[in-house]
Amino acid sequence: MPIVDDKQVKAHLAADRVKAISVDTNIFDQKRLQLNSASMQALASLKARPFRFILSGTVAKEVVMHMTKAATNALQEARKSIGQALFAFDTRAPTREHILEQISGSRSPSDTANLRWDKFVNDTGCEVLDDTALVPTATIFDSYFAGEPPFGTGRKKNEFPDALALHALEKRASQEGIWILVVSNDGDWRAYCEQSDRLFLVSQIERALALVTDAPIGLRAAIHASLEGAGNDQVKRLIAADVERLEFTARAYPMYGEVELYAMAGELKAVTLPEESEIDIIDVEEIDDGEGLQVVASVPLDLLVNVPVELSFSIWDGVDGESLSMGSRSVEVEEELNVRASLTLLVYDLATEDETVDIDDSEIEDCYHEVDLGEVDIFEPEDHDYGDE
Repeated sequence: MPIVDDKQVKAHLAADRVKAISVDTNIFDQKRLQLNSASMQALASLKARPFRFILSGTVAKEVVMHMTKAATNALQEARKSIGQALFAFDTRAPTREHILEQISGSRSPSDTANLRWDKFVNDTGCEVLDDTALVPTATIFDSYFAGEPPFGTGRKKNEFPDALALHALEKRASQEGIWILVVSNDGDWRAYCEQSDRLFLVSQIERALALVTDAPIGLRAAIHASLEGAGNDQVKRLIAADVERLEFTARAYPMYGEVELYAMAGELKAVTLPEESEIDIIDVEEIDDGEGLQVVASVPLDLLVNVPVELSFSIWDGVDGESLSMGSRSVEVEEELNVRASLTLLVYDLATEDETVDIDDSEIEDCYHEVDLGEVDIFEPEDHDYGDE
């Protein structure tokens, strides 16, 4: 069916036609495989609605594969960095292997990925489909040769996993007479959903959760009013603390020799809060015997952050075979970050004169950012100013 807007999706939800949500692999990748992020964990709240969380078995396998690869790469990077640190400090104990064992818990990347995934599936009550049992091989090949979505005119073989996943979701929805809200920002998935009888597509997990959560009337307006008013200083303090915990790395291209960079903790200089329509309420739970609400809201933020970076320059002495220090200096870089934050709020007496909204916690979902310094020189810019000669 044609891609529908939020209002139409809400109408289908209200009519109890849409009974499940599914997520594409690219959404997990977009969240940097952080299965414990607020938006991913909000899927667990759907169990109480009841509203089902269904995943294609193909997507599940892809996510585990990506998690395994990420863990393997992280372990390799850790091995290299730990070895360099132990060598630099001439440390004999603990050994690199002992440190790596503590980090990994003696688990292989594959075991770690499977353990994390099994916990996520259990926490969210996710139903993982057996795609190959649902979809005959002939269905996929017929779609392939006909050039139907998600297949196209180009690299068709790359779309076989997508085709299997989408046909499996379609078949399950058809068997049960339901519609499924599919979350993906992949163009091929969008093309398939445009001609699907059972799948509605939404491009962001936060927007999909907001549609399913169906927050009480006036809640979004109350949150926005708090962010713009009494809660403004509170949320800025929380976001500033989150910024200090972000991991920054830096890269640069030295004009001469080599350079090593160390990016330090960032300092929040300014934050632009969202418009009311941009606030996605992804979870609502009654607290204090129904007198209040604990709300998780996902909001986009534009941040201006000051990041100090230390630069250490050196050249390689080919005669003596050693690296010679050429000095160091530091710079402060203003970075503009577009991030998404999850706010936990406590709301009492909604839509009354005694309404209160307290911002209890915050979490920036994007943990790692890279600062690009471009071309750098060992000298400060003013060192090149020789005056008018």
